[in-house]
Amino acid sequence: MSDPLSAFDALAGRLADIERRFAGLTDDLDELSGTATDDSGLVSATVDATGELTDLSFAPTALRVGTEDLAAMVLQAYRQARAAATEQLSERTEGLDATLGAGLNGIFGTPGDFASLGRLEEAMGRLGRLDGRLAGPPA
Repeated sequence: MSDPLSAFDALAGRLADIERRFAGLTDDLDELSGTATDDSGLVSATVDATGELTDLSFAPTALRVGTEDLAAMVLQAYRQARAAATEQLSERTEGLDATLGAGLNGIFGTPGDFASLGRLEEAMGRLGRLDGRLAGPPA
């Protein structure tokens, strides 16, 4: 089993890496959109990063196809636009799906492993002692 403080340091490093990679991602997501046209080419839909419909346009002849067919074309264009937006989102967030808790099993064990409580108490004690050595906030 690894030293709890070493595992905490590793976890802190992973968090810092994820935070660095997320920097600027919000602006990218604000600009992200997906646009698609149904197979007939008569309906076009655009969605944002959350999949919300932001634009819908019809060719003039689309209104002649009947309501059921038009509804099907709208749904097809919308679904394809969402798929395009999801693909862009996946590309921009690739590798950010890190499981933060993955390293915690090494620190605290598995459910039912009550020895992990001792390791947690030890880690908390060490952190308390380290905190006592740090300089206080500036006056």
